[in-house]
Amino acid sequence: MVPRYDDSSWPLFRVILPEEQLSDQEFAELADTLDGLFLRGGKFAVLMDARAAPPLAAKRRQVLGARAAASYARHPGQMAGLAVVLRSPLQRGIFTAIHWIVRPPHEAQAFSTLADAEEWLLSRLGATGAEVTAAAARR
Repeated sequence: MVPRYDDSSWPLFRVILPEEQLSDQEFAELADTLDGLFLRGGKFAVLMDARAAPPLAAKRRQVLGARAAASYARHPGQMAGLAVVLRSPLQRGIFTAIHWIVRPPHEAQAFSTLADAEEWLLSRLGATGAEVTAAAARR
């Protein structure tokens, strides 16, 4: 299984991570896909459903962090928020702690449900003045 991507509700972009560990190629494609969102222009938000996924190895977290920092520097203010849906309170706590330390230039939160994550991201997009599609608001 590979990650699934859904941009049908752009500027809300959904990523569903698979149950299996990503291969090196799949991981590279995930990172490239996330980088490519900045090239679309305008504000956007990312919802990552990682409930079924195994935790990312430290090296992969470092790679994503470095690539994200480069994208934020090239395209400041574009990303309105990141919501990650995780299955356990421990995982959500770790995510929150990392983001308190790293302090990305966008808001980021961990959630236990997709509905709560979507609601929060839609409010973040609305607060930035981004045009939210009717399809995104209905989900």
